[in-house]
Amino acid sequence: MVHNDEAKLVTLTASGATVTRNEKTVFCGKRSVTYKEFYAAVQVGINPSYVFEFDLSEYESAFVKVNEEGGTVKVYRPTELIFEGEKFNIIRTFETTEHKIEVTAGL
Repeated sequence: MVHNDEAKLVTLTASGATVTRNEKTVFCGKRSVTYKEFYAAVQVGINPSYVFEFDLSEYESAFVKVNEEGGTVKVYRPTELIFEGEKFNIIRTFETTEHKIEVTAGL
């Protein structure tokens, strides 16, 4: 899949009552969800729209790492994706190869 499209990956972090929204624009490829994927998901109450493919390193560049008490590091992963001005929830991720990841997103 060619990565000619751009999407914003949104990662939310929490500190007490404060939620911070972090956005990272990355290149991706996009395809529609297949008929089989769509109907299987709808049966369990999920509404997938697209599957986006990212280079794994680009996807991971949207991770936010926060140092917590005791020296531990908490890693926040993207939960939303914005494509062509429309916001989607990230439903599922799947590493297809060592360097690629598919992200299923829906409304």
